[in-house]
Amino acid sequence: MVLSLILQHGLTLGLLAIVSFIQNMAFTWTSRSRNSGDPHYHRYAAWCSNGIWFLCQILIIKQVWSAIQAGAWWYIVAAGLVYVICTAEGSVLMMKILLKKEEGKKQVGARI
Repeated sequence: MVLSLILQHGLTLGLLAIVSFIQNMAFTWTSRSRNSGDPHYHRYAAWCSNGIWFLCQILIIKQVWSAIQAGAWWYIVAAGLVYVICTAEGSVLMMKILLKKEEGKKQVGARI
């Protein structure tokens, strides 16, 4: 019983970690692309960001609402920590990647 709960929650928190990490990578890409000189580049970034954001919200609502109904406050705290840490680190990683890759119209501050 306990092992089953640990596996179940570990898998769902792991999925939340992966999706939230990717979600904030996409958000950072969108934020930077918005300030570039290439609207098509921004379109691709925005589609990616909004799609993964939607998926992430489904996971958060499903996991947190279930935990609230069950009174599993420890799980809400764990999910919050996973989300905050993974979104922050996803954003930092994407910024590092983009700082090396952006050139021409795709650079932040570029003009059309």
